[in-house]
Amino acid sequence: MTGQLTDRYLRAKHIAMGVLETGASGRDEAIARECGDDDALAREVRWMIAAIERSHTATLPLLPGDTVDLSGLDARADTPRRYRLVRRVGEGGMGVVYLAERADAGFVQQVALKVLGAGAVGSPTLLERFARERQLLARLEHPGIARLLDGGVLSDGQPFLAMEYIEGERIDAWCERHGLDLRERIALFLKVCAAVEYAHRSLVIHRDLKPANILVDAQGQPKLLDFGIARLIDAEAVETTLTMTGQHALTLAYASPEQIEQQPLTTAVDVYGLGMVLYQLVAGRRPWQHITTPHQLSQAIVTGEIVPPSRSSGNHDSSGHAGSPRRTVPADIDAIALKALRRQAGERYATVGALADDLRNWLERRPVLARRGRRLYRLRRFLQRNRWPLTAAAALVLSVLAGLATSLYSLHQARVQQRLAEQRRQQLERMVQFQQSMYDSVDIGAMGHAVVAAAQQQVGAALASASAAPAADGVLVKAFAGVQATDIAREAMDDYVIGHTLSGLDGAFPDAPLLDADLRQSLARALLGIGSYAHAADELRKVLAVRTKLLPAGDRSQLSVRVDLAQALEKQGQTAAAADMYAQAEKLAQAESPTDALRVAAASGAARMLGEQGHLQQALQQQDALYAALKPRLPATDPGLMQLQRDLVMTLIGLGQRERALQLTEPLVALERRALGAENPQTLDAMLVQARLLHYRYEYERSLALARQVAAVRARRLGADHPDTLAAAFMAATDEVYLAQEPKAFAAAGEDLQRVIDVRHRELGGDHPDTIAAETVMVRLLSKQGSYAKAPAEQRAYYAQAIALERQILAAHEHQLGPDHPSTLMALGSLASLLDEAGQYEPALTEAKLCLAGQLRVLGPQHPLISATRTLIGDIEDDAHHWDASRDAYRQALEQREQLLGLRDAHTIESASRLYSVLAKLRDTGAATEVRQRYMDPVIAMDPKTLNAAMRSVRDEAIRMLNP
Repeated sequence: MTGQLTDRYLRAKHIAMGVLETGASGRDEAIARECGDDDALAREVRWMIAAIERSHTATLPLLPGDTVDLSGLDARADTPRRYRLVRRVGEGGMGVVYLAERADAGFVQQVALKVLGAGAVGSPTLLERFARERQLLARLEHPGIARLLDGGVLSDGQPFLAMEYIEGERIDAWCERHGLDLRERIALFLKVCAAVEYAHRSLVIHRDLKPANILVDAQGQPKLLDFGIARLIDAEAVETTLTMTGQHALTLAYASPEQIEQQPLTTAVDVYGLGMVLYQLVAGRRPWQHITTPHQLSQAIVTGEIVPPSRSSGNHDSSGHAGSPRRTVPADIDAIALKALRRQAGERYATVGALADDLRNWLERRPVLARRGRRLYRLRRFLQRNRWPLTAAAALVLSVLAGLATSLYSLHQARVQQRLAEQRRQQLERMVQFQQSMYDSVDIGAMGHAVVAAAQQQVGAALASASAAPAADGVLVKAFAGVQATDIAREAMDDYVIGHTLSGLDGAFPDAPLLDADLRQSLARALLGIGSYAHAADELRKVLAVRTKLLPAGDRSQLSVRVDLAQALEKQGQTAAAADMYAQAEKLAQAESPTDALRVAAASGAARMLGEQGHLQQALQQQDALYAALKPRLPATDPGLMQLQRDLVMTLIGLGQRERALQLTEPLVALERRALGAENPQTLDAMLVQARLLHYRYEYERSLALARQVAAVRARRLGADHPDTLAAAFMAATDEVYLAQEPKAFAAAGEDLQRVIDVRHRELGGDHPDTIAAETVMVRLLSKQGSYAKAPAEQRAYYAQAIALERQILAAHEHQLGPDHPSTLMALGSLASLLDEAGQYEPALTEAKLCLAGQLRVLGPQHPLISATRTLIGDIEDDAHHWDASRDAYRQALEQREQLLGLRDAHTIESASRLYSVLAKLRDTGAATEVRQRYMDPVIAMDPKTLNAAMRSVRDEAIRMLNP
């Protein structure tokens, strides 16, 4: 589009200039002859002729240098804001800039108000350039760039820009007036480079860098101005707009060769412009300043023969004052300036950052890249940078030369022994790596199935030889089919492979405790892999004790064992101990790179433990900060980064920020499936996190399908009793409980859930958080069975079991986590619900109000659980026939759920249905009708076949409330 407008503009100008040579009477005929049937072009030509004539006769409000007070002139934009013009501060090829004051309802602000000149208002090309300047400035926010404050159209249709008004002085004049020496000028120039580099990162090329467009304010901060001819780096066409030089929007004295030759422009044009500014700052004059005609100047620029700044006749002394005796510009600065001003763009600095880095090299007395390859030069710079340390070192060397000569033979012998030790260490490291790779590559599933298959074959053969009955044979084969082969192999590996090796280690290396520690840590990692967390933690504590005694704190292996031990403790549910170990590891990791795998594991583990301890907001802050720092620096498939993303999703779920969690989860699962494979452990972790998120979004069917898929893969690869398999099986059982609506489904869900509880009791213990979480879901199942039971005695039995189990869970949470932990508060709310269902309204209300107060204190008033607890209080008050109190609680829950979840969310409709029921009991017909029409009728009208289980349940409840 830019190219088409430019071509039309140039053609219209060519015709207009020709027509102006003819008399006024023959203009219409000449325009018709040149434009033919192109009416739009004819209108453009007529406008241009009129604009040219106006430019010779029009009288502007102010001329450059005028001091007439314009305080009475106003410029009003279409939107309600007013600018009062004070004075003209500049004029360019495209417009006029005024100092103006914005005054709206007591708001006063000085701005630089830029408007198009009289001859440019009707030009499509200049209008487009003006609009583009506004667009480019809007995307730039940097302390070194004048900010765009406002923009729009004046009351007469004339566009304007309101920019930050810089009360400053052009950079070269400012340097002269303040007497800056060379190093100070370079330091100031680096700030300009930073602003231009930022613009390039924002995909903007300035294209008109010169001292007049760089003002320095009173604080010494340079500000980059005038993006009138800037353009986006990825623009497809190069603008060739008319200017005073002919075919380009540019300042000829500072133009690059490619601008003169109308070539496509890249960021190299700004590198050239910065080179011109640098040259003028250090030499006191421009290259070719003695050339006065545009043609000769263009030729000189294209030829590219530039006198180095040190040989320029206008340079200054070291004080920076013009007119002082000549000073010598260092050869390094000559080389940097000339490299930035190379004739060919490809021979200049590749980026503005590279130019700035070379200038910093000079400031730090390091070799500059512009003079790379000169060994003597690099040596000289090294000596200059380190002359005092080298002098001291030389004196020290001279003092020890005599003694050194007598020690050479001993040193040689020591080095021979050192090489032998190094070879031995490398051999041992290879042995450790090989041994660990062997353990890691063991397919325990295949091992277990092979054991079972061999046993079946032998037993079958024995039965056949004994003429056993087919029925007995079938029973035996069926029994073998139910054997968990992978679990057998996993236990065998722990007891007979890894455990045996560890026992052998106890006396194998009495003279090499560090080697023993290395091997022991390798075996402990294998134990972690197969789920033997307690055994792994015991071995890692031995490793930690040895390394703490024999190695310095900064040794990397100290960090490594602490990260492994923290993970083992975390898997055991020892949250406080794990948090302490992660904190130790995080402190040691500060010496490592921010992207180091162990440092990332320590930092993300510490944040994860904050969440486990109930400090969800703190956990989120740390995870967000860590993720923001690592995402640009690590590949998307980095294991540490993926683990951090999964942790972040779980924290967001806990805080009720489920939409943001969804935005992170779906791309992560897709990436891991694509990059790692569907059965990779990391992929399975991400899929299970997604299942949890779906559950909390009430999409129980999708969550169940995903959890079963993960459980099946893990059971085959790790065994049915492995903690990771149990995590997936627990998620599936939880979904089954939430979906169950009849006795058969209750029984199936209860069987699956009870198996998880039994194995976790056996493998992890009754106090482990995972065991308690499974028992919490069992409470919900018992409650649902009680609500569906028809016989009163059966109902009471279910509720009694559920209440007793919930009290045990609450006591365990209070003991291990404290009274304000979210899990403790959740148990308190669950107990209140059970007491309500059992008809114990007064204690139920007491527990529910305690729960609400704690949640408001810990989670904040906007957390989704607050509305759930208010709904629970409404239920209890309703069951106790306290309908006024019930109505108030339901109404508060409804308002919060509609705000957080939306008008058609299942929980919003649930609160509305219950509020409707209470309003009906209070005979508040008007309010009840309003609730029914706004919330319930649209849901009841939905086709139940299109709804998920949660929404169908809510729809059914709404119907029941309307037809009690």
